[in-house]
Amino acid sequence: MHNECNCISMNGKLAVGLVFIAASIVTIYLILRRPYLYLRIGKRHIKLETYFIGALLGPVLIIAFGLLNYSQIIKGLNGDRGFSPVGILVLFLSMVFISIFLDITGFFEYCARLALKFSGRDGKRLFFALYITVSILTIFTSNDIIILTFTPFIYYFTKNAGINPTPYLIGEFFAANTWSMMLYIGNPTNILLAAAFGVRFDKYLRWMFLPTLAAGMINMLLIYTLFRKDIMRPIRETDQKDPICAITDRAGALVGLSLLGGCILALAIAPYFMIEMWYVALFFAIALLILLIVRDSSVALLRSKLKQQGFHVANTVRKMPWGIIPFVLSLFITVEALRIYGVSGDIGGFLRDMCGHSVAASVFVYGISSALAANLLNNIPMTVAYVPVIGALTGRARLAAILSTTVGSNLGANITPVGALAGIMWMSILGNKDFHISFKEFTWYGILVTPLTLIVCLSVLTALFLLF
Repeated sequence: MHNECNCISMNGKLAVGLVFIAASIVTIYLILRRPYLYLRIGKRHIKLETYFIGALLGPVLIIAFGLLNYSQIIKGLNGDRGFSPVGILVLFLSMVFISIFLDITGFFEYCARLALKFSGRDGKRLFFALYITVSILTIFTSNDIIILTFTPFIYYFTKNAGINPTPYLIGEFFAANTWSMMLYIGNPTNILLAAAFGVRFDKYLRWMFLPTLAAGMINMLLIYTLFRKDIMRPIRETDQKDPICAITDRAGALVGLSLLGGCILALAIAPYFMIEMWYVALFFAIALLILLIVRDSSVALLRSKLKQQGFHVANTVRKMPWGIIPFVLSLFITVEALRIYGVSGDIGGFLRDMCGHSVAASVFVYGISSALAANLLNNIPMTVAYVPVIGALTGRARLAAILSTTVGSNLGANITPVGALAGIMWMSILGNKDFHISFKEFTWYGILVTPLTLIVCLSVLTALFLLF
């Protein structure tokens, strides 16, 4: 009987492992080869992102093979270990909603135009101005939104200025995925890890401020050194408009910035009042939604000039990344199967044995392994899979693993384009502009810049653990 149980257990581990691998392969294939699905409904053509279809394959196979029962699936969706998948999604989508609205008002383009105006015809000033602007905006909003906003703008400007777009595009992309580590809200992977283990907003910032600062500085200098010759070439004079012209809705921009600032402040103090952070983010997103509905309704009734710009509610909702909902929920079901059948425990035990009792070893083992795993699975699936793995740890070793995995999930996106969904969207945008950076070329830049950035970041994090 004992051997039979072991056989069933081994067969179960093999089955769920193969399901996870199959879902990951299909997801990566869709991201690289079929990122969009075009549907025709009547006279309308709908463009649908396909990345979540691969993740859905996991639950489909799990149900088909009877690997989990109904109650186990519900448990996977409800979450345990002190965090809620639904809460994580609400927090992320609420912050993205505010960021997308700010983008629609023209605020991000205004910031970009300010950077261009500051740089004049000096390529060096242009590079550092754009890098710093992207970095600051990413900290307080979302790396994905900044990448989607700045990429086409940088491409068009550099094309008209007669300079090579690559240094500025690589700088923008790497900056967004580096500085997104600093705040809890900068990347959905940060939210996943911090929420799973109850890391407060302010505590997260205290630990991640210096590592992110060090990573951002070394990242910027490495990219500048790599592209120095291209950056130093003269810029052709272009007809630059007044930056303020980029803002199409000044009142909306002020409202959006006020709500974003209030939300970040509330997120920092919410844990002290025992308020879950996703409630806070949802409150501010709903507040913005209500304000927009009231204003759009007034525009429609009064036939104001704002009507010519379209209704902000419809535009903002249309740009929301709704595909992330089935993507993340499907991953939680698959990871629940990995946990139940002991696969997560085996991986956790292996990594724990590698680290021993050394917190410094934990930082480097989890940081480097997560960065590499992100490029095999994509950083969101990797992060979800690491949650039960890290759960086997306790004390400072657990905190070290949480923070270093956060580092790996962010910086891992700068190694290959499949490290994060943002990489695929970035390459897709450039492809639509007939400007191609190949997988090989991107990976070459990633290898030249990211490993040293990762080591410096993890070293600073290790020093913090040793000192404090």
